[in-house]
Amino acid sequence: MTPAELAPYAAHLRTTVEIFGVLTDPQVVPRPGSPADLELTEARTLSLGDGVWGESPVRTAYAAALMSYTAALDEGIAMAIVLSGSVRTAIPAVVLARSIAEACGQAWWLLKTGLGAHGRVERLQCLRLRSAIEGERAAQADGIDEADWREYTETQAQVREYSRKLGLDPPRRDGYAYACGSQRMASVSRMVPVMFSDVGVEAAYNIHSGFAHGEIFALWQGFEQSADGGLLRPVVREPTIRGAVAAAARALYCPAARLSDLFGLDRPPGQDDWIDEHDAVTGHAAEPSMG
Repeated sequence: MTPAELAPYAAHLRTTVEIFGVLTDPQVVPRPGSPADLELTEARTLSLGDGVWGESPVRTAYAAALMSYTAALDEGIAMAIVLSGSVRTAIPAVVLARSIAEACGQAWWLLKTGLGAHGRVERLQCLRLRSAIEGERAAQADGIDEADWREYTETQAQVREYSRKLGLDPPRRDGYAYACGSQRMASVSRMVPVMFSDVGVEAAYNIHSGFAHGEIFALWQGFEQSADGGLLRPVVREPTIRGAVAAAARALYCPAARLSDLFGLDRPPGQDDWIDEHDAVTGHAAEPSMG
Protein backbone atom coordinates (compact mmCIF):
# COMPACT_ATOMS: atom_id res chain seq x y z
CA MET A 1 0.00 0.00 0.00
CA THR A 2 1.14 3.53 -0.72
CA PRO A 3 1.16 6.32 1.89
CA ALA A 4 -1.88 7.80 0.15
CA GLU A 5 -3.73 4.50 0.50
CA LEU A 6 -2.83 4.23 4.18
CA ALA A 7 -3.85 7.83 4.95
CA PRO A 8 -7.64 7.21 5.33
CA TYR A 9 -6.99 4.46 7.88
CA ALA A 10 -4.68 6.68 9.93
CA ALA A 11 -7.19 9.54 9.73
CA HIS A 12 -10.01 7.30 10.92
CA LEU A 13 -8.03 6.25 13.99
CA ARG A 14 -7.26 9.88 14.83
CA THR A 15 -10.94 10.78 14.47
CA THR A 16 -11.91 7.84 16.69
CA VAL A 17 -9.53 8.95 19.44
CA GLU A 18 -10.62 12.59 19.13
CA ILE A 19 -14.33 11.75 19.46
CA PHE A 20 -14.20 9.21 22.27
CA GLY A 21 -11.24 10.74 24.10
CA VAL A 22 -13.49 13.50 25.46
CA LEU A 23 -14.94 10.91 27.85
CA THR A 24 -11.62 10.72 29.72
CA ASP A 25 -11.66 14.42 30.59
CA PRO A 26 -11.50 14.79 34.41
CA GLN A 27 -14.51 17.11 34.21
CA VAL A 28 -16.68 14.23 32.97
CA VAL A 29 -18.53 12.98 36.06
CA PRO A 30 -21.66 10.89 36.65
CA ARG A 31 -24.87 12.80 36.11
CA PRO A 32 -27.41 12.93 38.92
CA GLY A 33 -29.61 9.86 38.85
CA SER A 34 -27.28 7.91 36.54
CA PRO A 35 -26.35 4.31 37.41
CA ALA A 36 -22.91 5.49 38.55
CA ASP A 37 -24.43 8.21 40.73
CA LEU A 38 -26.68 5.62 42.36
CA GLU A 39 -23.68 3.34 42.98
CA LEU A 40 -21.79 6.14 44.71
CA THR A 41 -24.83 6.90 46.85
CA GLU A 42 -25.05 3.22 47.77
CA ALA A 43 -21.35 3.07 48.63
CA ARG A 44 -21.68 5.97 51.10
CA THR A 45 -24.02 3.86 53.22
CA LEU A 46 -22.43 0.41 52.94
CA SER A 47 -21.27 -0.74 56.39
CA LEU A 48 -19.05 -3.73 55.81
CA GLY A 49 -15.84 -5.02 57.31
CA ASP A 50 -14.01 -2.41 59.36
CA GLY A 51 -16.42 0.46 58.66
CA VAL A 52 -18.40 2.43 56.11
CA TRP A 53 -17.15 2.11 52.55
CA GLY A 54 -17.54 5.65 51.31
CA GLU A 55 -17.16 6.47 47.61
CA SER A 56 -13.46 5.62 47.30
CA PRO A 57 -13.71 1.89 46.41
CA VAL A 58 -16.22 2.53 43.62
CA ARG A 59 -14.35 5.57 42.32
CA THR A 60 -11.17 3.47 42.26
CA ALA A 61 -12.94 0.97 40.00
CA TYR A 62 -13.99 3.78 37.66
CA ALA A 63 -10.43 5.14 37.71
CA ALA A 64 -8.99 1.73 36.80
CA ALA A 65 -11.33 1.51 33.82
CA LEU A 66 -10.50 5.02 32.67
CA MET A 67 -6.78 4.35 33.08
CA SER A 68 -7.05 1.32 30.79
CA TYR A 69 -9.16 3.26 28.30
CA THR A 70 -6.78 6.24 28.26
CA ALA A 71 -3.88 3.90 27.53
CA ALA A 72 -5.88 2.35 24.67
CA LEU A 73 -6.61 5.80 23.22
CA ASP A 74 -2.91 6.63 23.31
CA GLU A 75 -2.18 3.38 21.49
CA GLY A 76 -4.75 4.43 18.91
CA ILE A 77 -2.71 7.56 18.25
CA ALA A 78 0.45 5.45 18.08
CA MET A 79 -1.22 3.19 15.52
CA ALA A 80 -2.19 6.22 13.43
CA ILE A 81 1.42 7.44 13.56
CA VAL A 82 2.66 4.02 12.44
CA LEU A 83 0.31 4.10 9.46
CA SER A 84 1.46 7.63 8.60
CA GLY A 85 5.16 6.70 8.57
CA SER A 86 7.42 4.52 6.49
CA VAL A 87 5.84 1.26 7.56
CA ARG A 88 7.08 -1.75 5.60
CA THR A 89 4.63 -4.39 6.86
CA ALA A 90 1.23 -4.44 8.56
CA ILE A 91 2.68 -6.25 11.58
CA PRO A 92 3.23 -3.21 13.88
CA ALA A 93 -0.33 -2.03 13.25
CA VAL A 94 -1.78 -5.43 14.05
CA VAL A 95 0.25 -5.70 17.26
CA LEU A 96 -1.07 -2.32 18.38
CA ALA A 97 -4.63 -3.29 17.44
CA ARG A 98 -4.37 -6.36 19.64
CA SER A 99 -3.06 -4.33 22.57
CA ILE A 100 -5.85 -1.79 22.11
CA ALA A 101 -8.43 -4.56 22.16
CA GLU A 102 -7.01 -5.99 25.40
CA ALA A 103 -6.93 -2.64 27.22
CA CYS A 104 -10.43 -1.82 25.97
CA GLY A 105 -11.72 -5.25 26.98
CA GLN A 106 -10.52 -4.63 30.53
CA ALA A 107 -12.18 -1.19 30.66
CA TRP A 108 -15.37 -2.48 29.02
CA TRP A 109 -15.64 -5.30 31.58
CA LEU A 110 -15.21 -2.91 34.52
CA LEU A 111 -17.83 -0.47 33.16
CA LYS A 112 -20.80 -2.81 32.84
CA THR A 113 -24.01 -1.13 34.00
CA GLY A 114 -26.16 -2.71 36.72
CA LEU A 115 -23.45 -4.15 38.98
CA GLY A 116 -24.12 -1.96 41.99
CA ALA A 117 -21.34 -0.79 44.29
CA HIS A 118 -20.70 -4.28 45.61
CA GLY A 119 -20.35 -5.93 42.20
CA ARG A 120 -18.30 -3.03 40.82
CA VAL A 121 -15.63 -3.39 43.51
CA GLU A 122 -15.67 -7.19 43.25
CA ARG A 123 -14.74 -6.76 39.59
CA LEU A 124 -11.97 -4.40 40.56
CA GLN A 125 -10.65 -7.00 43.00
CA CYS A 126 -10.57 -9.66 40.27
CA LEU A 127 -8.46 -7.35 38.15
CA ARG A 128 -6.18 -6.39 41.03
CA LEU A 129 -5.52 -10.01 41.96
CA ARG A 130 -4.55 -10.85 38.38
CA SER A 131 -2.25 -7.83 38.34
CA ALA A 132 -0.69 -8.81 41.67
CA ILE A 133 -0.02 -12.37 40.50
CA GLU A 134 1.57 -11.14 37.27
CA GLY A 135 3.50 -8.44 39.12
CA GLU A 136 4.89 -10.87 41.67
CA ARG A 137 5.90 -13.22 38.89
CA ALA A 138 7.69 -10.39 37.07
CA ALA A 139 9.42 -9.23 40.26
CA GLN A 140 10.64 -12.74 40.96
CA ALA A 141 11.91 -13.12 37.39
CA ASP A 142 13.80 -9.83 37.75
CA GLY A 143 15.48 -11.09 40.91
CA ILE A 144 13.67 -8.79 43.33
CA ASP A 145 13.69 -10.05 46.93
CA GLU A 146 10.24 -11.06 48.13
CA ALA A 147 10.50 -8.56 50.98
CA ASP A 148 10.77 -5.77 48.38
CA TRP A 149 7.87 -6.87 46.14
CA ARG A 150 5.60 -4.20 47.64
CA GLU A 151 7.85 -1.54 46.12
CA TYR A 152 7.56 -3.27 42.73
CA THR A 153 3.90 -4.30 42.61
CA GLU A 154 0.74 -4.57 44.65
CA THR A 155 0.93 -8.00 46.29
CA GLN A 156 -1.70 -10.70 46.57
CA ALA A 157 -1.72 -10.20 50.34
CA GLN A 158 -2.48 -6.50 49.93
CA VAL A 159 -5.34 -7.21 47.53
CA ARG A 160 -6.91 -9.79 49.85
CA GLU A 161 -6.52 -7.47 52.84
CA TYR A 162 -8.42 -4.77 50.94
CA SER A 163 -11.27 -7.22 50.39
CA ARG A 164 -11.25 -8.14 54.09
CA LYS A 165 -11.54 -4.51 55.15
CA LEU A 166 -14.55 -4.03 52.89
CA GLY A 167 -16.21 -7.26 53.97
CA LEU A 168 -15.86 -8.81 50.51
CA ASP A 169 -14.96 -12.40 49.73
CA PRO A 170 -11.25 -12.78 49.05
CA PRO A 171 -10.52 -12.78 45.29
CA ARG A 172 -9.17 -16.07 43.93
CA ARG A 173 -7.95 -17.88 40.86
CA ASP A 174 -10.57 -20.02 39.16
CA GLY A 175 -8.79 -21.97 36.45
CA TYR A 176 -7.83 -19.38 33.84
CA ALA A 177 -10.32 -16.91 35.32
CA TYR A 178 -10.41 -14.78 38.48
CA ALA A 179 -13.37 -14.55 40.84
CA CYS A 180 -14.53 -12.41 43.73
CA GLY A 181 -17.95 -12.92 45.27
CA SER A 182 -20.53 -12.96 42.48
CA GLN A 183 -18.13 -11.67 39.80
CA ARG A 184 -15.90 -13.75 37.55
CA MET A 185 -13.36 -12.32 35.13
CA ALA A 186 -12.49 -14.53 32.17
CA SER A 187 -9.06 -14.62 30.59
CA VAL A 188 -8.25 -11.87 28.09
CA SER A 189 -8.45 -14.34 25.20
CA ARG A 190 -12.09 -15.00 26.17
CA MET A 191 -13.02 -11.50 27.31
CA VAL A 192 -12.10 -9.66 24.11
CA PRO A 193 -14.15 -11.86 21.73
CA VAL A 194 -17.14 -11.45 24.08
CA MET A 195 -16.70 -7.68 23.94
CA PHE A 196 -16.73 -7.74 20.16
CA SER A 197 -19.68 -10.13 19.99
CA ASP A 198 -21.56 -7.84 22.37
CA VAL A 199 -21.64 -5.23 19.61
CA GLY A 200 -22.49 -7.81 16.98
CA VAL A 201 -19.13 -8.07 15.23
CA GLU A 202 -16.50 -10.75 14.88
CA ALA A 203 -12.89 -9.65 15.00
CA ALA A 204 -9.87 -11.88 14.47
CA TYR A 205 -8.39 -11.16 17.90
CA ASN A 206 -6.94 -14.64 18.42
CA ILE A 207 -5.31 -14.56 14.99
CA HIS A 208 -3.89 -11.12 15.83
CA SER A 209 -2.13 -12.62 18.85
CA GLY A 210 0.14 -14.49 16.44
CA PHE A 211 1.53 -11.18 15.19
CA ALA A 212 2.50 -10.08 18.70
CA HIS A 213 4.23 -13.39 19.35
CA GLY A 214 6.10 -13.41 16.04
CA GLU A 215 4.45 -16.61 14.83
CA ILE A 216 5.48 -17.61 11.33
CA PHE A 217 1.88 -17.79 10.05
CA ALA A 218 1.52 -14.12 10.97
CA LEU A 219 4.92 -12.99 9.73
CA TRP A 220 4.22 -14.54 6.35
CA GLN A 221 1.43 -12.01 5.90
CA GLY A 222 4.01 -9.24 6.02
CA PHE A 223 6.18 -10.52 3.20
CA GLU A 224 5.97 -11.58 -0.41
CA GLN A 225 7.56 -14.92 -1.25
CA SER A 226 9.26 -16.23 -4.34
CA ALA A 227 8.28 -19.55 -5.87
CA ASP A 228 11.13 -21.33 -4.08
CA GLY A 229 9.99 -20.05 -0.68
CA GLY A 230 12.57 -17.29 -0.34
CA LEU A 231 11.44 -13.94 1.04
CA LEU A 232 11.38 -11.24 -1.62
CA ARG A 233 10.39 -8.09 0.22
CA PRO A 234 8.19 -6.71 3.00
CA VAL A 235 4.68 -5.78 1.92
CA VAL A 236 1.67 -3.99 3.42
CA ARG A 237 -1.51 -5.82 2.47
CA GLU A 238 -4.72 -3.81 2.61
CA PRO A 239 -6.97 -6.59 4.01
CA THR A 240 -4.64 -6.93 6.99
CA ILE A 241 -4.54 -3.17 7.60
CA ARG A 242 -8.30 -2.84 7.15
CA GLY A 243 -8.95 -5.63 9.64
CA ALA A 244 -6.56 -4.17 12.22
CA VAL A 245 -8.03 -0.68 11.96
CA ALA A 246 -11.58 -2.03 12.14
CA ALA A 247 -10.74 -4.03 15.27
CA ALA A 248 -8.98 -1.10 16.95
CA ALA A 249 -11.75 1.39 16.19
CA ARG A 250 -14.51 -0.99 17.29
CA ALA A 251 -12.61 -1.78 20.48
CA LEU A 252 -12.31 1.93 21.28
CA TYR A 253 -16.05 2.32 20.78
CA CYS A 254 -17.03 -0.41 23.27
CA PRO A 255 -15.86 1.15 26.58
CA ALA A 256 -17.08 4.56 25.40
CA ALA A 257 -20.60 3.23 24.95
CA ARG A 258 -20.60 1.57 28.37
CA LEU A 259 -19.12 4.63 30.07
CA SER A 260 -21.81 6.85 28.53
CA ASP A 261 -24.54 4.52 29.79
CA LEU A 262 -23.02 4.19 33.26
CA PHE A 263 -22.47 7.94 33.75
CA GLY A 264 -25.73 8.94 32.05
CA LEU A 265 -23.92 10.93 29.35
CA ASP A 266 -25.06 12.05 25.91
CA ARG A 267 -23.32 10.66 22.86
CA PRO A 268 -19.96 12.34 22.26
CA PRO A 269 -20.15 15.05 19.58
CA GLY A 270 -19.40 13.59 16.17
CA GLN A 271 -20.30 9.99 17.00
CA ASP A 272 -23.04 9.78 14.35
CA ASP A 273 -20.64 10.98 11.66
CA TRP A 274 -18.01 8.58 13.01
CA ILE A 275 -20.37 5.64 12.43
CA ASP A 276 -20.74 6.55 8.75
CA GLU A 277 -16.99 7.07 8.40
CA HIS A 278 -16.25 3.74 10.06
CA ASP A 279 -18.56 1.96 7.63
CA ALA A 280 -16.95 3.70 4.66
CA VAL A 281 -13.32 3.14 5.72
CA THR A 282 -13.54 -0.41 7.05
CA GLY A 283 -16.57 -1.79 5.23
CA HIS A 284 -18.17 -2.92 8.52
CA ALA A 285 -21.13 -1.66 10.51
CA ALA A 286 -19.92 0.12 13.62
CA GLU A 287 -22.80 0.37 16.02
CA PRO A 288 -25.02 -2.60 16.74
CA SER A 289 -26.76 -2.55 20.11
CA MET A 290 -24.59 -2.61 23.23
CA GLY A 291 -24.95 -5.38 25.80
